[in-house]
Amino acid sequence: MFSVRRRNPPHESCFQCGGEIRRTFLFVASMDVLIQNEPHRSSLSMNYSLPFAAGAALALTFSVSLAESRIPDHPADPLLRPASGSLKAGYSTHYEFRGLIPAGCNQTAPVSLDWRSDLNEHYSFILALKEELFPGRPAIDLDDETVVDLGFQRKLGKDAYAAFSLRANDGGLAGLASERLFGNSSTTYEAALVLRRDLDFLPGFYVQGSCAYSFYGITGWWFDMCTGSDSRLTENLYMGFKFGAVLSSSYWPSGGNGWQALYFRVTASYRLFGDVFVEPFAGLHWLGRGGHGLNRTYGETLVKGNRWVTGVSLVYSF
Repeated sequence: MFSVRRRNPPHESCFQCGGEIRRTFLFVASMDVLIQNEPHRSSLSMNYSLPFAAGAALALTFSVSLAESRIPDHPADPLLRPASGSLKAGYSTHYEFRGLIPAGCNQTAPVSLDWRSDLNEHYSFILALKEELFPGRPAIDLDDETVVDLGFQRKLGKDAYAAFSLRANDGGLAGLASERLFGNSSTTYEAALVLRRDLDFLPGFYVQGSCAYSFYGITGWWFDMCTGSDSRLTENLYMGFKFGAVLSSSYWPSGGNGWQALYFRVTASYRLFGDVFVEPFAGLHWLGRGGHGLNRTYGETLVKGNRWVTGVSLVYSF
């Protein structure tokens, strides 16, 4: 969800598992940090390795959301930057919540801001704001979703990063579940931890894991493990892909937890001019056993699998 001084394309914001920085997890408030996975704008983000991916992701089980990944890009310059990030507005054919696609046609117009301020060579302050707007009448009774992530990023050596954040979420699928399944308000709060490792032996590849705990509205855990790659193809064109799995524990009512979804996403980022990019994407989501259990608990089809999601965003990187 954040960007680089070299003005490489902005992220797919995680500060989701997701997603997309390149846009991330509060210790449920966002252990879903936005490493969500668009081409990294820093030259450092070209040093990653893959075999460590499955092991690191599963062993750490520190991962949640989103496709949404929320750890901002690490600086491209040796100098500290008081402010960097991206502003994004776009369109998506389907609303997504941690790899889950609600039933019916729920088109969205997401608007987001990702911000990072370097405090010193090791620590950075991170902020992610997102508004998910439903331009028509959603197929299920979803309210517009507002997400606020606030936390810190820590550099762990040359190729590893960690982020801890708190997240407030109002509306969306989490808000609907909090009201319908638990009789609470539509607002939930989480704390999240995200770990990311660039793979040395496979340049451009990374592995990421996030773990989030929701402590208000709904209580329970989310885990998101993913691996992917970001690369620069030409002077103005960047490509990235991400493959991940999302699991939950004690979040949904009994029978609705466990493996929630698998997802795969490809994103292109093309520089239109200056620091403005256009980012089309396409992704495929598969519903897991826990997702099917959630439908049985809800009493009707709340989420569906084997769904394509496509969209495009206009991004300003600073």
